[in-house]
Amino acid sequence: MTLIQMRYFYEVCQWQNITKAAENLHVSQPTISVAMQTLEAETGLNLFHREGRKIIITNEGNKLLGKVKHILDQIDRLDDEIQDMAHNRNHIRMAMPLQLGTQFLPKVLGEFRRQHPEIRLDISESGGISALHMVEEEKLDIAFTNYETGFSQKLNYEKLFACECCLVTSPHNPLAAKESVCLADVVNEPLVLLDSSFFVYRMVHDMFAQDNQKPQVVHYSPYLHTIKNLVRAGIGSTFLTRQAVLERDDLVVIPMTKPFYINSGIVTKKGRQVYDDERLLIKYLKEITSNLSI
Repeated sequence: MTLIQMRYFYEVCQWQNITKAAENLHVSQPTISVAMQTLEAETGLNLFHREGRKIIITNEGNKLLGKVKHILDQIDRLDDEIQDMAHNRNHIRMAMPLQLGTQFLPKVLGEFRRQHPEIRLDISESGGISALHMVEEEKLDIAFTNYETGFSQKLNYEKLFACECCLVTSPHNPLAAKESVCLADVVNEPLVLLDSSFFVYRMVHDMFAQDNQKPQVVHYSPYLHTIKNLVRAGIGSTFLTRQAVLERDDLVVIPMTKPFYINSGIVTKKGRQVYDDERLLIKYLKEITSNLSI
């Protein structure tokens, strides 16, 4: 079974139509038809049932598809690694968690992409903890994220600024009139929080634990927009970084009397080479964050 046959077979299975598969592969329909007939003859497997123009994959075909997809994924990864070794990547796999993404993702996908259209950006909006795990496992090249320096000894941390974590509540909440709040003000306040894939989750629970208290959490969510919607609806208040709340959110941001901060910056894997395209992005991130307090 050749690599070309694998790619033809995969496309036929995806489209369940010879004509569409041929169009997507930019080859003639007879080329695909002959390749599939040859594949069935060589393997001795009945891979398809044909119903008019539609192709139905058999059980044997589905089993083969799973193995072929794994091989093709490995080959695609190999292509990426060869480009890495040739220093011609122009491809960055990056994490930018939700709280920072609210403010900075439009800049990166807007201005930076206009400046560097040759660079392909794949951006993950996972939580900060998940982002660091993916960098550590080399599933991502870089993270622009909130972090704790002791999270992993396998990572490099470059602080760009500090995010102040504040109470965020509805304008109709009695707490909204306060200039600042202390833990005693919020110890009985219903809370809706980002889940355990975010560093703010840890920090809020640690803050309450230091005072031998437990937060009154109504709901956890991995989605920032869900948290904001629940706060607007008066379900509860939350803790977010200042950068996560925009004017149009119609929410009130209240600092803590005893402020707490979380580091924000660039995280990379120790021992891994930083490529030229990544350096361009890191330089850009430093520029757009240079006016923020450290």
